[in-house]
Amino acid sequence: MARVANNKEGWRAWHTIVSIPEFPVRPETTALIVIDITYQQASRDYGNCRRVIEAGLGDDLQYYLDRMDTTVMPAVNRLTAGFRALGAPVIYTRCASLRGDGSDQTWRHRAFGLAIDANDAEAQIMDEVAPEPGDIVLVKTGSSTFTSTNCEHLLHTMGITTIVVTGIYTNSCVEGTIRVGGDLDFRCLMAEDACAAMSPSGHANAIEYLDGNFCHVKSSDEILGLMQQESAAAE
Repeated sequence: MARVANNKEGWRAWHTIVSIPEFPVRPETTALIVIDITYQQASRDYGNCRRVIEAGLGDDLQYYLDRMDTTVMPAVNRLTAGFRALGAPVIYTRCASLRGDGSDQTWRHRAFGLAIDANDAEAQIMDEVAPEPGDIVLVKTGSSTFTSTNCEHLLHTMGITTIVVTGIYTNSCVEGTIRVGGDLDFRCLMAEDACAAMSPSGHANAIEYLDGNFCHVKSSDEILGLMQQESAAAE
């Protein structure tokens, strides 16, 4: 029987000859997307996280909630502040129902208990990473930002060709947004420290496949540094 190669070894070998090139990250053509950091999905006191804790399974969420508090939200705040200072657009998404009854959300989201009125307090962006005047907030009725909002239209209207994707979950809505964004010909970056999944393996596996394939994965500080260099060079 022929030997079956280790998947990770095969993927690394592939990347030695096939990988997207680096690209400039210019403030005037780059937008930040912050995905679904809402009370329903990212707070231990509300939504599904609260229900998991009430069911006695809170230990299983400790990694995710700790990462959100200590790593993701501080990184998101550094990015949003940096983008605003450079005049680059900041776009937030929040998973919710525009009709209020969930009928406009995907059946998966309804099955997962994510059907929630867009006006509900739990559907709002958490205060810790709150939008500011001039930021865009989109209601997302599915997983990918591109397939369930008018984000693509907005980006093209603003002349955006590069997106920096952050938020939750790395291996779901973040990954879906990057995949579709790549197919729509956007240059994509993932800010690794500004993303989270429910488990370390879920986070790592998404990154291993996306990095060099659909996007480049960098830290928030690296991304801001690239933008600041481009801004200084343009002066």
